[in-house]
Amino acid sequence: MTTRRTEPFRYSMVTPLLCWIEIREINEVAVNSKLAEVELIDISKSGCRIQTRLDLRASTHQIAATVHVRLNEDLHKFPGSIRWQKEHENAVFHYGLSLELTDEMKECLNIELRSLAAARRIVVL
Repeated sequence: MTTRRTEPFRYSMVTPLLCWIEIREINEVAVNSKLAEVELIDISKSGCRIQTRLDLRASTHQIAATVHVRLNEDLHKFPGSIRWQKEHENAVFHYGLSLELTDEMKECLNIELRSLAAARRIVVL
């Protein structure tokens, strides 16, 4: 697995945070999916890692998705694409997503992450 991370910080949740994923496209074909419950493990301005029991077979499909997450008070929708999938114990899958955020979304995320860090709900990796 190669990484393309360029940001200096990744913020890890002290306790995985409940959020939802919405699949928008599979192999560049639009799909209409329901929100599926996942847990946010870590996040940065350019990507995040989630875990779920769903096997999306991301190694054989290109998947565009939106992560719906409430970091503090507001619900945020972060669009991106799944870059990798890894199976962990008990049939739990971890997914790495590359996020496609606007400058405004990045600034909003920075504010939210600083607030979470002050509340000791995240740690800097």
